[in-house]
Amino acid sequence: MNRRNFTAAVTTLLAGIAPTTSSAATLTDPIFAFGLLGSYSVLEFSGHRSSNTEHMPEGGLFLNYGNKMTAQAGFVCHAEISGQYSEKQDQKVKDGQADLDLGWRIALNSRNFIDFLLGGGYKWNRFEPDSNKYNIDLTNRTSFAKATAGYNHQFSTTIVRIEAGIRKGINGDAQLKLHGVSSETLDLKNSTNPFIELSFLFNPHESIPVVASLYFNRFNYDLDGQFAATAFDKQTRDEYGVKLGIAF
Repeated sequence: MNRRNFTAAVTTLLAGIAPTTSSAATLTDPIFAFGLLGSYSVLEFSGHRSSNTEHMPEGGLFLNYGNKMTAQAGFVCHAEISGQYSEKQDQKVKDGQADLDLGWRIALNSRNFIDFLLGGGYKWNRFEPDSNKYNIDLTNRTSFAKATAGYNHQFSTTIVRIEAGIRKGINGDAQLKLHGVSSETLDLKNSTNPFIELSFLFNPHESIPVVASLYFNRFNYDLDGQFAATAFDKQTRDEYGVKLGIAF
């Protein structure tokens, strides 16, 4: 009788512990991710009478933190900074960006989740074209607000996420500098730009998970005016990129 009571008590205790142990093994906390960033950008400069297109490969680094890949239902946050550099045929591109997203996630079932995020950030880039006459810097700076909708699916060893949204450029400016000659700064018109990203978190329960992403960004830089030194008054940047890194 005592042995049966003891066995029943142990069975009841293990039954109570098992769900807790399984839940603790589920990765839901925010994570850091750090890695390499590569992209191919199409830069289109246009004006009333002419246009010009440049194709620039770029490379750099990214660092982010948040639970956008790991959270289930509830609050979602994500912060990221990135920087890129390119040099091709005496032309240079330098680029930096910071993003912050906050939102809420809804569980459709145990493996499928949707979320809606609002956020903002800052974008800086500089294009240094090849010129036989002057050293030229074209610098764009703009803050932005953003809205994003996302979907996560959790496989047994991989988490997949796809998100899409828009960035609204706010209070930006552009500077055209001819070194030793002149420097002009003009405001940028507010613009709405789409983006989409497909992300993977491989082996999330292992000691070194791997992150990877494919993405597309568009940024329109439309001058509120006209530079005296050039006929171009609008720049469009289409960026196709890939990220690969580790999470910790």
